[in-house]
Amino acid sequence: MKKKSKIIFLLCFMILFTVLNKPSVYAAEVPVTLPAFDVVLNGIKIKNEYRQYPLIVYKDITYFPMTYFDSWFLGIETKWNDVTGLEVTKSSETSVTYEPYTIARKNLNKYAASIPAFSIKVNGNAIKNSNEEYPLLKFRDVTYFPMTWKFAVDEFGWKYSFSNKDGLIITNPKYSGLKATEVELPLAVRDGGSFIGDFIVAGKYYYYEGEKGIIYQSPIDNPSIRKNVYELPLWTYGNSYVYASLETVDDKAILSYHQGGASMGTDYKIILNEDGTNETFSEGYSNRRDFGNYIINVCQFVPPSQNNLSIKKVGEAEYKPIGDNNYIYGWTWSRTENSEGGGPSKDLYLIGDDIYVLAYYKPRSENGTTGIHKVNINTGETTRLCEESAVKFIICDDTIYFMDIEGYLYKLPLDGNMAEKLTDFTVSDFTVLNHVVYYVSADNKGHELFKLGQSSSLNPGGIVKSLNIQDGYVASSFEKSSNSKFKVMILNSEGKEVFKSSIAVKKVIINDNQVFYDCE
Repeated sequence: MKKKSKIIFLLCFMILFTVLNKPSVYAAEVPVTLPAFDVVLNGIKIKNEYRQYPLIVYKDITYFPMTYFDSWFLGIETKWNDVTGLEVTKSSETSVTYEPYTIARKNLNKYAASIPAFSIKVNGNAIKNSNEEYPLLKFRDVTYFPMTWKFAVDEFGWKYSFSNKDGLIITNPKYSGLKATEVELPLAVRDGGSFIGDFIVAGKYYYYEGEKGIIYQSPIDNPSIRKNVYELPLWTYGNSYVYASLETVDDKAILSYHQGGASMGTDYKIILNEDGTNETFSEGYSNRRDFGNYIINVCQFVPPSQNNLSIKKVGEAEYKPIGDNNYIYGWTWSRTENSEGGGPSKDLYLIGDDIYVLAYYKPRSENGTTGIHKVNINTGETTRLCEESAVKFIICDDTIYFMDIEGYLYKLPLDGNMAEKLTDFTVSDFTVLNHVVYYVSADNKGHELFKLGQSSSLNPGGIVKSLNIQDGYVASSFEKSSNSKFKVMILNSEGKEVFKSSIAVKKVIINDNQVFYDCE
């Protein structure tokens, strides 16, 4: 019995000795802080305060989290093995996906991290972490890399700069995506938070609605400086300011708002010039476009009337009616046996001597449909280009792409002829870039984004919120409630993804090859 007890005691002692002497993969904790300066990675300013894996500082060196998305975003590939440890290699590819890892709770300024003791290799070379002046760290179960010149430049080939003004800027030269900026402007907040002032980017400036109905202009590179460029009037039927929207048209900042009642009021469009001045572009219900030598105006008063298309040369004082008096221009209109109705259209082009516009032949006694027409600016002759109905059309070079009243897509030559049907299924919206058609599936098919000719959604589970062409890119945002990986997706003219993010946005703008967005 005594011999048995002695054996048990020896076994317990050996187990305890083994556990106490097993080499730990972590050493003592070290103090780290959040950076007190800006950090920009591939053109994106990192918001550390609400990031699950913030950049941290140890011994005055900034450390980068080696998460899956962060690593690929800077062109790094990581592999972990329980036996061989961590392997970090410079990749020939980079990801255009930016994952903010946003959390609701604000980070503290000071934390503790640990120094891992597992094996580490960088580009095939072993790193003795315990001997490094700036060792790799472990924070929130993620390995952090020191962004020293040795690693950032020599090992990974990044462009690296630091200044008191701009902070730390790291760029992977192989990054082919767009730079992105989260817009943080003091936008107006009204109606208990249900209305947020609008903003746009035009040229080198932001234009946005601030408090008390003031429209401001601020330089993109220094938004703290602002200039009052327009003051919204009070709404005639209330004690608040009119509701305004902003858009960029042909590189010009355009302010739009409605004053008065629904039927007796007036729509205003104001051009906001770079020098801080403004000019009224249009008053009333109309679709007016400046094409350089000519300005085309489509009157869109309700109910629509014939003889509503006019034109004037730049420098002339008055608009001249043009077209056929039997047509209603710039409307999607239809008539049945018992009723007729429709809505205004914004599709308007001037190519050579021809205006391309939706039009409806009003005197028709039988059921009629809206179609794509061209109107010669010299003779006024109006010609329907195909027999199919149309509710939206886009011209790309010498081809017209359009959607009919049921939701089918077609294309036809610019001079008209037989239209070619592109889909045997209906869609809810579409756009075209470089003759590639992108469409939004019908509501009963998930309202997702597709490229024509491909059966798979570009963002599975993503409910499209907006889809348009900006600055030569396809820009799409998705509803925050979407069960999708991404909430923003941007593609270039070749159909290549150049920016993706899980950030839910209210608005996304592309200007001069840069993305601007404001978070929901």
